[in-house]
Amino acid sequence: MLGQIFQPVLEQMKTVCGKSMGVMNNAGTVIANVGSPIHEDIAYDAVTNHVSNGRPYVLSDYTFVSFGMRNMADYVAYIQGADADTQKQCALLAISLSNLQIHCGDKYDKTNYLKNVLLGNVLPGDIFLHSEELQINTESPRIVYIVQLQEPAEVSPQHILQNMFPDQDFVIGIDNLNVVLIKSLPNNYTQDMLIKIAKSIVETVNSELMLQIYVGMGTPTDSINDIARSYSEAQIALEIGRVFEGDKYILSYDTLGIGRLIYQLPSKLCELFLDEIFKKESINVLDDETIQTIYKFFENNLNVSETSRQLFVHRNTLVYRLDKIERLTGLDLRKFDDAVIFKVAILVNKYLHANSAKF
Repeated sequence: MLGQIFQPVLEQMKTVCGKSMGVMNNAGTVIANVGSPIHEDIAYDAVTNHVSNGRPYVLSDYTFVSFGMRNMADYVAYIQGADADTQKQCALLAISLSNLQIHCGDKYDKTNYLKNVLLGNVLPGDIFLHSEELQINTESPRIVYIVQLQEPAEVSPQHILQNMFPDQDFVIGIDNLNVVLIKSLPNNYTQDMLIKIAKSIVETVNSELMLQIYVGMGTPTDSINDIARSYSEAQIALEIGRVFEGDKYILSYDTLGIGRLIYQLPSKLCELFLDEIFKKESINVLDDETIQTIYKFFENNLNVSETSRQLFVHRNTLVYRLDKIERLTGLDLRKFDDAVIFKVAILVNKYLHANSAKF
């Protein structure tokens, strides 16, 4: 833990200035100190008063200076005394400890640690222990969002996300296309709340950077041990959702439905399925108007009257189109079983086209 790394520096500083001093984390817990211990109430008060990063702050005959990585107030250095010399000494102490933190960054940087957790580079049995050492709440509800660019851009949305979610959240750059948000949630979170967060991300990034993005959502977790699972689900949501729901920019793992099953099938098996179902003609012989009619028919739960009303066509016109589909494909979409088969066939066809586009 960093407290053990900071301790020798404090001891050396005390031999120079002869004052009591220490370091506490951003929760007000002292992790290293020399001389007389600081009172818990003073430590807590100093933290809750939001000590400015790099600037001395005097409270109850103590001087405080916060420091941390990426402009975050991870720790607070303090020295007993309030005069100008003590303030300079505390500022120098914070600089020394900050450099030490950077030197040990790979091991003690929360963001870097959580990135390794997401990528599976931390053993499951070690996650809980290391998280507690870094003062990361292990039992807080969280969800993982992946913000994905369509192509590399000059500006990353990472700094926007950091400004949008500064407290209790972690923003991690994975590569030049993907930025991850590990979002802390209240205990009474709802699905609507999760979708609202995703919408705010899309709207803010679009308006500030003029970049079109996709947002993949995992499922909420109750433990730090499960955030890698939520990250994997968000990845799957982006990969599968962009195939089957390409017109949507917010893609949730919970709503992938049968697409998750189809995506795991071998391409050859999918091709055989389409050949067996459409014995008369290929699904690709259907024109755009017919395809839109089918989608609208499915949206209205196979209701002919409601579909014709929304398409602004006479009921007999819709019946004619459905008869035409039956002649071409051998499937009567007015029958539930045939409609299910056709719906699956559409998804399988999209999957095969997506696979062929990769090669």
